[in-house]
Amino acid sequence: MSMSRASSTACVASPTDTASTLLECARQLEAGGHLVAAQTAFQAAALADESPNGRVELAAFHFRTESYTDAAREYEALLLLAAETHDGRLSEVARHNLASVLRKTGHASRAMTLQSRATAETLSARGELGTADLTGRALDAMEQGNLQLAENLLLRSLAVEKQTGCRSGEATDCANLGALALLRGDNAVGIRFLARAYHLHRHLYEWTNAATDLMNLAEAFRNVSRWSLARRCLQRAIAQFEACGAEQSLHTATARLREIQQIQSVLTRDPLLN
Repeated sequence: MSMSRASSTACVASPTDTASTLLECARQLEAGGHLVAAQTAFQAAALADESPNGRVELAAFHFRTESYTDAAREYEALLLLAAETHDGRLSEVARHNLASVLRKTGHASRAMTLQSRATAETLSARGELGTADLTGRALDAMEQGNLQLAENLLLRSLAVEKQTGCRSGEATDCANLGALALLRGDNAVGIRFLARAYHLHRHLYEWTNAATDLMNLAEAFRNVSRWSLARRCLQRAIAQFEACGAEQSLHTATARLREIQQIQSVLTRDPLLN
C-alpha cells in the first residue's frame, strides 16, 4: 500500500509573467502526457522566475513523476534558499515536501526529523497545526505502528479540509485513511475511503494519485477475494501510471497484476486438470 501526502505546490510568492506563462504551458503539456516537454517547460519556468515558486513547481513535478532524487535535490536547495532569505513559508513548504520524498524512498527516520522541524515552524508562525502538519505526523505515526494516533490526526485533517473546501486535501486524507483501514484489516472501510479518494483525484486531474488509489483498491478487493475487480483496478492503474511517467509504481502495479492473473488462472482451471 502507498501512503503519502501529495507533494504540495503551495505558492510561496507570485511568479513573474514569463514564469507564469511557462508554468501554464508545462501543466498543459503534462496533462497531455508530453512529459519530456513538460519537464523542459518547468525547468525554464524555474530559471525565469525571480520568486522560488517556479522551483517549487519543478520539484512537485519531479515528485509526481517519481523522480525522487531530482525532487529531493530541489527541495534541499529550496531549504538553503529559505535559510539565506529568512523565508519561513518557503522553509515550511520545503521541509514538508522533502519529508514526503524521504518517506517514499524509505528514509523514515530523517523524514520524522524534518516533519518535527516543519511542525515547530508552523506552531511558531501560526500557533496551531495546519493540515500538512497533521497528515505528516499521521504518516510518521503509521511508520511507528501507532495506528490509532494516525487515524485521529487524519480525521482532524479531513474535517478541516472539508470545512475549508480544499478538495485536494480531502482526497489525500481519504486516500491515507483508506490505506490505514487496510492495515487494520477493515477492508469495507478502506474501500469506501479509497473510492472517495479516487473520484476526488480524478475530478481534480491528479492522475498519479488516482492511480495509486486504484492500486490500493485492488489490494482491498484481493483481500476479500474479489479477483476480477482487483484485476480491473490494476489494469486501469497501469495505464495511468504509464501515462504519468510513474515508473516505480508502474512496475509495482504490473507485478501485482501478474500475481492476480496467476491466481485467477488457478481458480478457474478445471480441477480435473490439476
